[in-house]
Amino acid sequence: MKRAKENKKALLIKKARLFDALKEKEEVCDILIEGGKIRSLGTNIEESSAFVIDAQGKWVFPGLVDLHVHLRDLGESHKETIFTGSGAGALGGFTLLVNMPNTVPPLDSLDSLRLWKQRVDREALVEVRTMVCLSKGRQGRELSPLDELCSDSYVVGITDDGNPFISDSLLEKALEFSEQRGIIVASHPEDGPNVGAFGRVTFSNEPLYVERDLRVVGKRGGRLHLQHISMAESLPLIRKAKEKGFRISCEVTPHHLLLSQGEILDGRAKVNPPLRSRKDCEALKEALIEGLIDVIATDHAPHAPWEKEGEWENIPFGISGLETALSLIYTEFVLTGLLSPFEMLRKMSINPLRILGLPLPQIKEGEEINLVIFDPEVEWIVNEKLFFSCGKMSPFNGRRLRGKVWGTIIRGKLIVKEGEILIP
Repeated sequence: MKRAKENKKALLIKKARLFDALKEKEEVCDILIEGGKIRSLGTNIEESSAFVIDAQGKWVFPGLVDLHVHLRDLGESHKETIFTGSGAGALGGFTLLVNMPNTVPPLDSLDSLRLWKQRVDREALVEVRTMVCLSKGRQGRELSPLDELCSDSYVVGITDDGNPFISDSLLEKALEFSEQRGIIVASHPEDGPNVGAFGRVTFSNEPLYVERDLRVVGKRGGRLHLQHISMAESLPLIRKAKEKGFRISCEVTPHHLLLSQGEILDGRAKVNPPLRSRKDCEALKEALIEGLIDVIATDHAPHAPWEKEGEWENIPFGISGLETALSLIYTEFVLTGLLSPFEMLRKMSINPLRILGLPLPQIKEGEEINLVIFDPEVEWIVNEKLFFSCGKMSPFNGRRLRGKVWGTIIRGKLIVKEGEILIP
């Protein structure tokens, strides 16, 4: 980490290849940022007092948004802290992270939410929002005090992520609340302990949970977001619900798109939901390309390296994904022509913001905006030991990728420069 001398000045990005996914517009231009806002857009901009970034050959676009992140901290700071997790996000091009509430203690009370928010305000390097627990202790029995918890605009959703919604009646109440408050309910449609590796029979009730959740949405309304879809059988159910006009959305992770069961036979691959068959991977890819799947989210779920070793049964579920997601999608989808740059950015920025009901990035003078500077030509090999995250374990370790974040700008401040964190 380095001290950020650059942030005492305005920033002038020269000759950037600027991508605006909202307008599907691409142009080479200069961008002058001052006071956290775009002061000028054009060519041949000069500003003697600015810190100049030569972005020739590099892409610039609004920061990515990750709808599904476990930032840990509180009672699990050995796995991740808000500082290390948000730093990992910045290095991966994410300028807004949505935290899941299965922290220790869980975010099911005003006290735990206040404690969490205080940590975020003090330590986060990027913008962070959170979801709160649907049920007390994520036990699926009694609703959390949702009116109190969701009165803060910092809260963007409700979920018992890590556990499915066991009770139809509890899900109905959550969706009724969603209808009243305009906030999303995020569902973890997965039964938990079946990890599908080392020759074990892969068993999952994901399609059954998806079907049940969609049936309740059809009955009660509300806004439902289906997390980390991993099975081909779930996709026709989602398609049918969308055709009926249900207000639903869904996400997929890079690891469920790109890795299949049995490819990696150690703790790096233990994740919930489990890695599936190659047939599932291909079906998910097709659904992503055609637009049935709305969002690419990491489900960044870090653990200390020593926790991901040893007896399989004792290894916790989770993959660190923030520092590899963008490069993986660029390498495997954009460079291969499966997605355009605009489609990638919609699924990793625009669509998540729409789902959350947050303002969309406007690339114009006078607007406050977070930006990413991305080098599309650099080649690199994933080295988990170099992760900024405490979760220095990845099933993509050793993989050769193209494209990497050069810089990340948050509220006019350069947080990442040349692939390194700058201390504001």
